[in-house]
Amino acid sequence: MARDKIRELEQQGIVTYTEGIRTVDASQLTGPLVGRNTPIKKEVDKRQVKEKPQSPKKDLVPKEMQQRELLNQQFSKEFSMSEEQVPKGVGLDIGTSFLVSGKFEKDGKIRFKKLRDCFLELEPKTPINKKFIQKGLDERKAPYVEKDGKFYVLGEEAFLMANERHVNTRRPMVKGVISPAEKEALPILRELIKRLVGEPRIKDERLVYSVPGKPIDAEFDQVFHQEILGSFIKSLGFDAHPMNEAEALAYSELLEEGLTGISISCGAGMMNVAVLSSGETVVNFSTSKSGDWVDQQAAIATNMTHSMVQQEKESPELDLMNPDPDNQIHRAIAIYYGNLIVYTLEQVAYDLRRSPALPKFKDPVPLVVAGGTSLPKGFIPKFEQALSAVDMPIKISGVRHAADPLHAVCNGLCLAASME
Repeated sequence: MARDKIRELEQQGIVTYTEGIRTVDASQLTGPLVGRNTPIKKEVDKRQVKEKPQSPKKDLVPKEMQQRELLNQQFSKEFSMSEEQVPKGVGLDIGTSFLVSGKFEKDGKIRFKKLRDCFLELEPKTPINKKFIQKGLDERKAPYVEKDGKFYVLGEEAFLMANERHVNTRRPMVKGVISPAEKEALPILRELIKRLVGEPRIKDERLVYSVPGKPIDAEFDQVFHQEILGSFIKSLGFDAHPMNEAEALAYSELLEEGLTGISISCGAGMMNVAVLSSGETVVNFSTSKSGDWVDQQAAIATNMTHSMVQQEKESPELDLMNPDPDNQIHRAIAIYYGNLIVYTLEQVAYDLRRSPALPKFKDPVPLVVAGGTSLPKGFIPKFEQALSAVDMPIKISGVRHAADPLHAVCNGLCLAASME
């Protein structure tokens, strides 16, 4: 790491030394990391749909190019494969906060579907009350299941209704695996997955689903999670195969780099990390703090529900580098994000440093980041600032945000599922 960069971080109060040990102050990770005469790089909000680039005026384009462009437009509109030609295989990203599925369609592109991974329990007080609740849910077109006289509202509608009532939703997943404390976890998760993936298009269609890496800072059983999900997916008629979440991200985003580099999938429950060398995963693990931890800490600090904090975290007005000083929730979220990023990178550096399988790369390698926790504005600048302060055992050529952070893992899973 360049010494002048460390001096700059020391002057800003981000890096300090105590008895020779480097310490990073996460609370100082604010404001643009630029010099007085350096233009500030505008960050693209990944939650917004990108505008299509404008084409040059037709009178400025040669006639030959106009004809070629017209043919290309006609071809792209008419291009369609038969059902037999469409690559088969389904990718399923089973996240703590969102479930995302992907499959190839007739136009040769992968189409994604997502569901918020949560539910809200409604218990009628009387038979008449039950009928009115059901009528209200039907008119709202909210997805739900009825069980033992109760209604379980699913997905986005559960999230919205919880915020309307100032209560928290419940989740079938916690810290990247099936919640052992939630008695409705398995039936609700089954229902969500069934609604998301539908039926296989061919007999034993391959479905590759995401699983977390072994956590380095917690003890829980991801093997049970993997086997339970595999068994359920097979019961739907699919040929189920698990894949590490961070590996799937690398297969989606590091192809141009020869599948060499570091991938970090920032989910709600965990941060999943993988180091690849020429397509081979040499190191993979996870850390147990992620977006949910930010929500919980910010909720305690502001006396709000977790669901309300999550709603604010998904707001386009939130800027992690420059939070609104008058918005208490945004300030709390920014503070805990700083702590989360520093904690994660320090854990990553520690585990990589002690790993006997870590390769000695000849050149610096790219680091790609994706996942719902990486979506807020300012995440990448704050991540880059923290990375500059942490002593990593691998030289990083640059940090790149996946083009489609919420679907990148599923994209890699779908590509793997469709391979012959």
